[in-house]
Amino acid sequence: MPLPSLASVPGRLTPLFALLLLMAGTLVLSGCAAESDEDDSAATEAEPVEVPVRQVTRELVSISRTYTGRTHSPRSVEVRARVSGVLESRLYGEGDSVEQGDELFRMDPAPFAVQVRSAEASLERAEAEWRQAEREWERVRDLYEDNAASGRERDEARSQLELGQAAVAEAEATLAEARIDLDYTSVTAPLDGVAGFEERPEGSLLQEGDLLTTVTQLNPIRVDFAVPEAHLTAYGPQIRSGVGLTVLLTLPNGDLYRHQGQLDATEDAVDEATGMMNVRAMFPNPDGSMLPGQFVRVTLSGLQAGHGVRVPHTAVTEIESGPAVYLLDEDDIPYTQSITVAMDLGDDFLVTRGVNEGDRLVIGGVSGVEEGERVSPQDAPLAAEHPVAPGVLPEVAPDLLDEVAEPKTDSGVADEVLDDMGNGAGDLD
Repeated sequence: MPLPSLASVPGRLTPLFALLLLMAGTLVLSGCAAESDEDDSAATEAEPVEVPVRQVTRELVSISRTYTGRTHSPRSVEVRARVSGVLESRLYGEGDSVEQGDELFRMDPAPFAVQVRSAEASLERAEAEWRQAEREWERVRDLYEDNAASGRERDEARSQLELGQAAVAEAEATLAEARIDLDYTSVTAPLDGVAGFEERPEGSLLQEGDLLTTVTQLNPIRVDFAVPEAHLTAYGPQIRSGVGLTVLLTLPNGDLYRHQGQLDATEDAVDEATGMMNVRAMFPNPDGSMLPGQFVRVTLSGLQAGHGVRVPHTAVTEIESGPAVYLLDEDDIPYTQSITVAMDLGDDFLVTRGVNEGDRLVIGGVSGVEEGERVSPQDAPLAAEHPVAPGVLPEVAPDLLDEVAEPKTDSGVADEVLDDMGNGAGDLD
């Protein structure tokens, strides 16, 4: 049955007509709302995703590596009695710093002074006998020339002269030995360092070779550490030469030591049991704050990891063929690019293949990127020039260092080292 028109409704709407009119209005409003939601959704989908983008720069990458080491004195010398006698006095404070030549102990010199005087008298007697033999030789030689003396007499006079010369030489040696023994009654420091505790108190009767104390050199301080065989493959030539390296030290309390060191020596073989090669570094220690036996960390900064690109961890995704990144084409359309990762640099990976100079790399938000769908690139700041590897100290500001040792700069050696580095460093932990 057709609905009555509004014009035919006298006075007011019937209940049935009002209900139908309300339902029709509701349907119209619902349709308008649905159409509005579809328009908003379409507008939202049309907006490209904003992602941080950085232009790729290929470079020779320098990194840092840290190793555990232990401090040692470069020289620790036992001070021993060089003659037998009575220890008269100790002339230093135990634990004091001493300089080479400082007197540490004094032994009773009287017996040795007597030996010197006796040796001097023996020398005078030998010289007198030698002079007498010389005069006798001259007399017999003249008589022999005048045929007033026999050949036998001449030979005997000559022998007495030679025996006199030998006796003088022997007496001189005995006197020199006696004087040396007298000098040995004053026991001096063999080097600059710290003198340890006395081993024998004053009044002790010493025998030659008895230990009196130990003098330990503290400046410079030596640090021994070990480098894994895998690191030797990548950095071995540079570590052995020391070219371009900055050697830093972290103290047991975690503070950075204010003096920079230098590599001193490396062993010529890898330990078969540990797979490590021992390396020695030297650090200035003018105030003696570093002591032998402390555990420290040594950081080698400036190791050449090879040529490549620093790619942040946040830029790398995993695909079926391995690690990959998103690059942008000229229309800001992302596409997937497989890469070769040489090593983990901490916050970055060193990538040796897959990306080229000038490529635009998506360095973040890769989870929201869809290949083939346009994005809105946002320029990101450049990466740190020298990123820090795990557990590695940052580069030291110049004003923190009192004494900065200049790295070796032999250009020929440097070129050889860089050639050995190659374009990749291999996979390292």
